[in-house]
Amino acid sequence: MYRGWNGGWASAGLPVWAHWGGIVMGVLLLAGLIVAIVAIVRFGKTNRRDPDGAMGRGLEIIEERFARGEIDADTFRAMKAELTI
Repeated sequence: MYRGWNGGWASAGLPVWAHWGGIVMGVLLLAGLIVAIVAIVRFGKTNRRDPDGAMGRGLEIIEERFARGEIDADTFRAMKAELTI
């Protein structure tokens, strides 16, 4: 069985198969990094339609106005529909 000119050892005193382990670890590290980036982008998104909670506060305001009798039921429903679109 032929082991090459240096007895089957690659540079830095490591066997040839040890370099393949480094390549596999590099590929696994890269795949893990890609999965982490995708997870951050997918699950870390804020609500793009209401980034600062303005719609929720708007609903609170019109509910308070309706409860105080400042607006009638038809106006309340129209305003609520406008906010939730």
